Amino acid sequence: MGFAAGIGKMGPESQFIANKVSFVVGREIGEEMKLRGIISNEMDFLHIWERLNKELEIDPTAIFEEKSKEITITIKNCHICPKKVGKYPLPATACPIGGILRGVYSVLRKEIESQPELVPGQICKIILLR
Repeated sequence: MGFAAGIGKMGPESQFIANKVSFVVGREIGEEMKLRGIISNEMDFLHIWERLNKELEIDPTAIFEEKSKEITITIKNCHICPKKVGKYPLPATACPIGGILRGVYSVLRKEIESQPELVPGQICKIILLR
């Protein structure tokens, strides 16, 4: 959380930097989860998200919606938000979730792009395009 807060202090490019760094983190998480048999290439996006959400305890009340080539994950009670949980007064967003998801999914050869719609400390939507 403090790491994301540090990135958040970098101004307008904070989210861009957070996406890049958290993608690498997500790949590491994905490799470990795959090694432990928690996720696999055969799983669909929903089940991968459910396992990741459970392991990282991101938000047990998150809403997962899948339509055609778009996945939207709505997070209301984020347990890793540097603004909500850490109470950091950030001038910009630094949410790691979109990047982590991209990283985890990429380990399973499921390429996506993320477009976060973020209102830090409130409700965030992570939009994934397949």
